[in-house]
Amino acid sequence: MTSGEGRDGKDSRPRFTDEEIRLMRLWSVSDVSAARQVSAQIAYFATPAVFGVYGLATGSVVILGVAFVCILLLLAWGLVSSSRDQRNFILMQSVCAKILAMLGTGEEPR
Repeated sequence: MTSGEGRDGKDSRPRFTDEEIRLMRLWSVSDVSAARQVSAQIAYFATPAVFGVYGLATGSVVILGVAFVCILLLLAWGLVSSSRDQRNFILMQSVCAKILAMLGTGEEPR
């Protein structure tokens, strides 16, 4: 048995597609901390919120409308981003399934 072969004599290393490898590299260097997520959300919604408060304070319906439209656009962008990220989640499920298949049933990681 060579060093790359499993107990059954087959190569135990999973075969990842180029797209899966790209996703693993991308996720391994991404910052998904809670502080980063919160600060990004605050940055996105702070400007329309300030416009909205200013619009309320001055009684300007136009400025209030601009703030409302900006918030709607940000929500739409969030929905588009979520649907785009769904493809990456499915791809990562494929990566995890390949790794788990390599471990076999009843085998614990070392």
